[in-house]
Amino acid sequence: MDNGSMEKTSITKTKVLAFVGILLVFIAASLFLYRDRLSEKKNSDPYEISVIIRGKNTESWTTIRQGIDQAAKDLNCDVSFVTLSSENNAEEQVALIQREIANGANAIVISPVNSTDLEEPVRKAMKLVPIVSLQSTVTGIQGLPCISCDNYKLGSALADKLLSDEEAKRKVTILRNSMDCSYIRQRYLGVNAVLSKEAGKIDTWEIPDDPQEAYDTARGMLQNSSSTAFVALDGATLDAVAKAERDLLKTGSKPVHIYGLGRTNTVVSLLENQVVSAIGVENEFNLGYLSIQSAVNQINKKAGAGTPQINFAIVDQTNMYNSDNQRLLFPFVR
Repeated sequence: MDNGSMEKTSITKTKVLAFVGILLVFIAASLFLYRDRLSEKKNSDPYEISVIIRGKNTESWTTIRQGIDQAAKDLNCDVSFVTLSSENNAEEQVALIQREIANGANAIVISPVNSTDLEEPVRKAMKLVPIVSLQSTVTGIQGLPCISCDNYKLGSALADKLLSDEEAKRKVTILRNSMDCSYIRQRYLGVNAVLSKEAGKIDTWEIPDDPQEAYDTARGMLQNSSSTAFVALDGATLDAVAKAERDLLKTGSKPVHIYGLGRTNTVVSLLENQVVSAIGVENEFNLGYLSIQSAVNQINKKAGAGTPQINFAIVDQTNMYNSDNQRLLFPFVR
């Protein structure tokens, strides 16, 4: 073969190799693009997240629910808001965890009834899907994200506010309910630690879970107690005692000082009308929103996000219309 023929053959081989190389690159790029499109399609499906609260869907959950719903819209989630048939029913809550996992939940957000009954079921559930605790945690489980404010500090701050009133602090009754929930217990410890230093006599009174029973108990207590101030540790209990005080005032009963942690629309109205002296309120909208965000981060195995702290404020008639406090008190102010 002469040199000309060899040169032509070499050029032809080079062109063929170049063509094959270009073809392979094109195929690889097409496969990569196809894979991305499949992934995008998969990621367009909403995250299935179940939120299991520790009782009925009462007014005290309104603002948290709004945060949950907003996060669901922003983060492409299909959220099931699951309630119990009765307050603080641990057996039912465990059954609901198992049911929601069986029904295909990608993650579960739970406000646990207590740690004793929930520790083992939550530990087992964490092996199947991501779990996020809301407000209250399950003690004994490492690595369980908990979306909550510093409830000890919240209780302490409300107690400091009460101590600024010389009449109120003479005799204080702390209204206890759901003490097995870690966040309520931490609030109690914060309140009691501060009051025990400067307040006069301190009593405690147990308030039932059922709303009507809570109201009846609070009303009877207000009629018969000689306490000058009452402190409620959660929104439902505060709502019950505030309504009881409102109704007794209509009968000419002597007013007492009502302090509490949490909010409902009724509580905010009675705060404005000076039936309630002051409340400590956490950013409940953020509680709901960040619980869903944390669940999505866990589904996507997003590292380094950390556990956010929720802000709170102590609010009375003098500062309830500050812009920051309005956002905490009124769910529709954003």
